[in-house]
Amino acid sequence: MTDSARAYFDSFLGMAGEPARRARNLAGKVREDLRTGSEQVREQGSRTASDIGRLIRAEFDANLTRFGVATQADLDDLNLRLEHSEEQIRDLRIRLAEAEARLAAAAAKPTETRQRDAERPAPAETPSSAPAATMEPIDDEEEDA
Repeated sequence: MTDSARAYFDSFLGMAGEPARRARNLAGKVREDLRTGSEQVREQGSRTASDIGRLIRAEFDANLTRFGVATQADLDDLNLRLEHSEEQIRDLRIRLAEAEARLAAAAAKPTETRQRDAERPAPAETPSSAPAATMEPIDDEEEDA
């Protein structure tokens, strides 16, 4: 009996073999299409959510600006300007300290060095090599008359 059942099963499976294979292939294609479609829907949904978030943020910032409240962009700009000003102050302090050190070194110079500097003759001014020319107007009209 098992042999006959097996024969019937094999013959039945043989008759349904080609359509079953096509059905499995179709099911595999449908599964891939569904998977691809669901990934596309998920990506589109995340893009839409981020677009809505940006839109809400822009509207919120615009309303804050109307009320006179600083936005995050304003705060970031102010922080950059503050950092730049702090760097300038640090540079100026360093230059001031260097100038004070040079002044202290000049004040601590021995008195005889200062006296030698004072006794040294100043460089003579060089007279101009071109003589000063005076130009008198020529009165041609008087000679012609």
